[in-house]
Amino acid sequence: MSAQGVAVLLSWLSCCGSALWRYSSNSPSYHIFSTRSTITLEYEGTSFLEWSVPGTCSVKNKSSPRTELRCFSPGVHTIRPIVVGPDSEEERNLSVQSSHICFLWYYRVISFFHNFTQVIIVWIYDPENADPSEILRNANEPSLNSIILSKQLA
Repeated sequence: MSAQGVAVLLSWLSCCGSALWRYSSNSPSYHIFSTRSTITLEYEGTSFLEWSVPGTCSVKNKSSPRTELRCFSPGVHTIRPIVVGPDSEEERNLSVQSSHICFLWYYRVISFFHNFTQVIIVWIYDPENADPSEILRNANEPSLNSIILSKQLA
């Protein structure tokens, strides 16, 4: 699509109230929300007012288009952004589990080409308390939290 086509599309979307909203967890490889998960809510558009969440969940800043959500009881929770104008955004149902076991494995391989051997370093990390390098999958060593967690679960 040409730059002019993109400009026309964006102009049309902005005038007609269409927007995009999404949710995500702290770790891109972690797809299960639990009662200890921090869920990031993001709204892209100009008509945002606030987030509508059930009473069993809390939002860090209800009137911010980008905020954090936590649900303290398991179940299916209905989330939606409230917007200005006649159009309403679709609601989404987030399934939140009660599992407190939500740790992930991390490994790093070090290759020694002079003698054709490898050392594999393995540790456990918690996506909710991980170092940013662990979340981005480019850590060279475990964070302090991961060292403690790995020793406790060894």
